[in-house]
Amino acid sequence: MSTPLKRLERPTVNQDLPFQHLTWRVQRIGWGVIALVLLSALSGIFGHGPLSETTLRHSSIPLSVEYERFGRYQSALTLHVHVHEGAAPQGTVGIWFSDDYLSKVHIQQIMPTPESAHISSTGMTYVFRVAQPEQPADIIVDLQAQKIGLISGRIGLDESHAFHFWQWIYP
Repeated sequence: MSTPLKRLERPTVNQDLPFQHLTWRVQRIGWGVIALVLLSALSGIFGHGPLSETTLRHSSIPLSVEYERFGRYQSALTLHVHVHEGAAPQGTVGIWFSDDYLSKVHIQQIMPTPESAHISSTGMTYVFRVAQPEQPADIIVDLQAQKIGLISGRIGLDESHAFHFWQWIYP
């Protein structure tokens, strides 16, 4: 003989729908924050990328400087200085760095090696011999940030012909 099947009652589950909706909202906000961080990283906000790399140039200064706006504390940073044609008619060119910038970075290497360096009350000028005075020349400055946060300074042919620039250094 078969026994009739008994219908089981559904177990009751305590639900807190307002809390569940809040949890879903927090999750969506979290996913949005993660997406923003990833997009920022890909764009170069944390270093190496299209928003980080920039070039300084001005029509009145026969010089341009490529550098990264964002770097890491005590990591390698590079300044690519391009001296335009005709900027060194006597066969030498000076690259001036402001004192406030040099106090926050440590220069590791300059290529080519400067012929001389001159200290003034406002900064330091590195003098380079140019093989062909009427041709453009490139100078690469490898440096290391010694301060976390905003580093600003000036670079140019001299104090009166200089660019103001900034770099943000992450820990």
